[in-house]
Amino acid sequence: MVKAIGGCLIVYASFMVGHAIGQLHGCMVKEMEEMLLFIQLFKGQIMYAGSELPEILADSAKRLKGNVGKWVNGLAEMSEKNRDRPFAELWTDSLAMLRRDSALSLEVLADVDRLGKIMGDMDVEAQLSRINLVEDIITDRYQRERARSSGIKRLANSLGLLGGVFIVILLM
Repeated sequence: MVKAIGGCLIVYASFMVGHAIGQLHGCMVKEMEEMLLFIQLFKGQIMYAGSELPEILADSAKRLKGNVGKWVNGLAEMSEKNRDRPFAELWTDSLAMLRRDSALSLEVLADVDRLGKIMGDMDVEAQLSRINLVEDIITDRYQRERARSSGIKRLANSLGLLGGVFIVILLM
């Protein structure tokens, strides 16, 4: 009886580990979607409003939720307080918070870092063309991960369950 209960607990625990991995991938896809929304908001503000970067970030932070929204809000506060520092420096400093809190992949974080180095350095037209390039790269990554998302969730759940069954068989 105790072995059966222990076996069920092992199977359940390993299934939940697989489930958590699948959910983490789902969070990554959701945060990539949020990042694309931020880029589109940012690009629109640059094109039509012509506001300063701290104002653009504050407006964007109000519309975003989740970890990307928190990061943009923190970046807006940093850029408001440190107007004398270059924006690319502030962006790089704020990326530590995004790396720590988000589920974004390292490739997407590298693209976001590249995006920050673009902003505030060139004229508006050059910024927009470079922002469009980074947006296209992130969109491509997003579509690829979104297409793989359901398969990865199923695979993670199955591997977790089968791993638990395998461990139980080995222990008996």
